[in-house]
Formats: sequence, C-alpha cells, structure tokens
Amino acid sequence: MGADKPNGVVNYCRRPVQRPFLQRIQYGIWNPEDRTFLGRTPHRWGVIGLIYLVMYICIIIFFSICMCGLLASMDEKIPYFTLADSIIGANPGMGHRPILFEEGALIWYHADNETQVKKYVDNINEFLAPYNNKSLLVNQGVNQRECGDVKPPRNEVCAFNTTTNFGPCNMENNYGYANKTPCLIIKLNRLYDWNPDFYDDPGDLPPEMPPDIRNYIMNATAQERRKVWVSCMGERPADVEALGELKYWPYPGLSETFFPYDNTPGYLSPLVAVQLLKPKLHQIINIRCRAWARNIIYTDSLKDRFGSTHLEIMID
Repeated sequence: MGADKPNGVVNYCRRPVQRPFLQRIQYGIWNPEDRTFLGRTPHRWGVIGLIYLVMYICIIIFFSICMCGLLASMDEKIPYFTLADSIIGANPGMGHRPILFEEGALIWYHADNETQVKKYVDNINEFLAPYNNKSLLVNQGVNQRECGDVKPPRNEVCAFNTTTNFGPCNMENNYGYANKTPCLIIKLNRLYDWNPDFYDDPGDLPPEMPPDIRNYIMNATAQERRKVWVSCMGERPADVEALGELKYWPYPGLSETFFPYDNTPGYLSPLVAVQLLKPKLHQIINIRCRAWARNIIYTDSLKDRFGSTHLEIMID
C-alpha cells in the first residue's frame, strides 16, 4: 500500500510495509501503488530533467563563448608567449638520434649482429622520413627550396637533402653501424623566433672550443662562419682517447638560413651527422655534443643540462 492519506494529508510516520527482498527491489524500481519510478513520479522526473537540460545548455553556451573568445585572441602560427616569456625559455635544447626508449641514451650493439644494427638504422630512418619523403609533411614540402647561403623569402623554407649532405652516413651504408663507424644525427630543438648570435669572428672564439672547430672557422669564408657550431667530445680523458677522430657531415654547424623558426609549413630542422671514424671497441664511450653560439647557455651539469646532449656508445 502507498502512504496513508487521512483527510488528504500524507502520513510519513507510519511503519513501512514489510515485503520480501525481491519485491523490495521491484518496488524500488517501480512502485505501482505510488506510481513512482526509482522513488520519483514521472512529473518529478520531468522537472529534474528540465532543470538539468537548462543547466547543461547554459554551460555549453558559456563554454562556447569562452572558447570563441580564446580562439579569436590566438594566432595559429605565433605563440602567445615566446622566448624568455615562455616556459621553454630562450635557450634551445639539443637532441640526437638514434635513441631508443627502452635503452635511453645508450647505444650498444654487435657490429656483426644484423638484428641489433637494424634497430638503430630503423630508428634513424624513422626520424629522417620527413626529410626523405616530402609527402609526409603537412604541405608536401611544396614551399621548400635550395637555399645555399641565402635566406628564403617569407612563407618559404630551406630544403635539407640528407642524401647529398650526409655523405657515407646514409641508409644504403646503414649509417656506418655495420662498419663500426656509426653516425650520430645531431639536431637543435626548435624555438620559435630564436635567432642565434654566431661565433663568426675568428679572433673572438671561446678558448674551450675544440681545435677542429676552430680550424674550420679559421678557414671558412665570412658567410660560411654564420652557423651555430656543433662539436662532440668525450666527457672524460679516457672517453676522449677512446672516441678517436670524428667527421662532421656536411659541416660542423647549422646554417643561418634555417633560423629563425616561425612555424612555416614544410619546415625541417637542420641536422649534423657526426661519424665516429675509429672508436675504441668493447668499451663504453661517454659523448657530449654541444651547440656553440653566444646566446646559447651551456652547463656541464648532468642534472641541469643546457646547450648539449649526452649519449653513450659501446661497439662489440
């Protein structure tokens, strides 16, 4: 029975009717005496549904107005905060390939083991895929051009041909890994609107700059000196001895024609391939590659690393 209604007034103080367990569940879902569904009449459910409908419509309208206002104040190409005002800051980081998630910065392989060589070759191929296949770019690279030493016009970007620029550090040669002369691909991370302050004066080079980079700058023309220089060295004296001679392809620097980065479609970061010509075998070699520009902050701390990238390599 439903609630008692003497004289038209509902009596809620009465003892509820004792029903079997299954019947209580049935009455909890649908009570034929009070004609309620889940404890409420259809009228009450209608009122609650209308309240929630109006509330969510108002939320959607308010959210849409906020999003329209936000999107209207944003530029698709220009970040709202850049350089020192942004979280990233005005100091570009560095990266390298190959790098495998499960191995971190360690490159360790047997040169006669095709499976081990292949995993590093595949990692580099995956990274270089947009360079070798323009169809993978947003605009299929239609605005790319060969720049040489001249910056491209607005809305155009410089092409970077890994086939001609990397010499023996190519896919056909397995990037030197099978020959025990592995190549490392070094890049400078993209930083919107960042312009490097070059070390282009042979008489004003930092004393800690490696001799091979200094010699290259000394023998280069004024235009060729306008690069962000890249050098790789062993971190400790034993690493320096084990690392041996290096060869940079196409040269130990990143040309000014690729700077600044401004989100132009089809842009590809400039790269440097560093080939280890005679690394010592069966020994872990700690390598640090560094970028050189007056406005690149460098620290040799392992915890707070700026302006460089670290890796270890061991060839068996």
